[in-house]
Amino acid sequence: MNATIAEGSRPPGLAAPQDGPCRWLVSLDYDGTLRSESEPPVAPAFFELMATWRSFGVRWGINTGRSLDYLLQELIPCSPVLPDFICTCERYVYLSDKEGRLQPATTHNERCMQINLQLRRKLVPSLHAALEQLRHTRPELEWELAASDPLSIEAVDTFTMDALMPYMRMQLIPGATIQRAGRYLRFSDERFSKGTALRYISQAWQVPDEHIFIMGDGHNDLDAFCHFPHAFCAIPATAHPEILQWMQQRHTGYISPEAGVLQALQTWFRERVSCQK
Repeated sequence: MNATIAEGSRPPGLAAPQDGPCRWLVSLDYDGTLRSESEPPVAPAFFELMATWRSFGVRWGINTGRSLDYLLQELIPCSPVLPDFICTCERYVYLSDKEGRLQPATTHNERCMQINLQLRRKLVPSLHAALEQLRHTRPELEWELAASDPLSIEAVDTFTMDALMPYMRMQLIPGATIQRAGRYLRFSDERFSKGTALRYISQAWQVPDEHIFIMGDGHNDLDAFCHFPHAFCAIPATAHPEILQWMQQRHTGYISPEAGVLQALQTWFRERVSCQK
């Protein structure tokens, strides 16, 4: 794939056909959770599991900080089917129809885009001035602005982003928040998050909170966990230490002893799904 997939356009490719109602919803972070560092990026065993559980009314999706283009350029070549839903940039929503075609939630997505453009106009001048000063005062910290988004910052590694966070919090203005995933950070409007994007999906498909599985490894996944306290919330063993600590204190969350999603999914299915078919 070479052509850019614009945010808000209909994603190419197909999900599995909707051969019945959605009764159970699986929401997965991509980087550090569903995605592995080996090839292929998503294990074939995962797709086999989702196909097997489809008769139970299980539908799955990716809830990520990646843009639509950045996600699909990698996902399409390695995936037999696309997800039933996709949430990108922690705010934009795409849902599959009965034939498996992913459709953008146009009204929702356009509202997200316009509100975040307003935030960009308010925040960019002061943010970029502060960042320029930071280059001089902390030259040892290696980071850069994302080419496609003046509100997004990429650090060289997670430890550098840890060091940058106190400076980033000082740049917040009323109505803004920080979405962080590992070494990546984005300033965004506080009304939109992975939690609100998933809420759009759950309401559209009328799935109760108790029937939702959420798994992620980063700070931006906390919005989804907090938005759905009655969902089955899980993190991999490789999650950021602050996320591990948060989940340990929560007491009702699941910490997988392994990287990846399969063990957590199987635990959720055994405890919540299989006994209610």
